[in-house]
Amino acid sequence: MIKTLRIMLEYRCYPVWLYDEEGNIVDTLLPEDLRSDIELDSKFDDLQARYDALFINNAHEFDYIGFKTEEDKRAFLKDWECAVSELRRKVQGRYEIIDEIKKTFPMESEAD
Repeated sequence: MIKTLRIMLEYRCYPVWLYDEEGNIVDTLLPEDLRSDIELDSKFDDLQARYDALFINNAHEFDYIGFKTEEDKRAFLKDWECAVSELRRKVQGRYEIIDEIKKTFPMESEAD
C-alpha cells in the first residue's frame, strides 16, 4: 500500500495530512523530501491563513462567517487548485493524493 497525502481544511491545521501505508496519520506537514520547498509550503500556509480568517474565534463565539465576496471564494479555490496541482507534480506518484476541498466547499468547487 502507498502512503497518502490528504489535502483538507480544518481550522488552525496545516492542510497537508500525511498518512502511512496502514492509513495512520503521521503528521500535518509536507512529506520530508518537500519540507525544504519554501514556496510550496508558503502556498499552503497562505491558504490555511485565509481559511482561518473565515471564522470568528473569540472568548464568546466560534462561528463560520465565510468569504466576503464570490470573487474572494473563486480566487481561494483557484489558488487551492494551483497548490494541489504543484504538490501532485512534485511527489510524482510517490503518494496517493486525496483532495478534499469538495467536502469543505461542495458547491463552489463543482462550479468550474
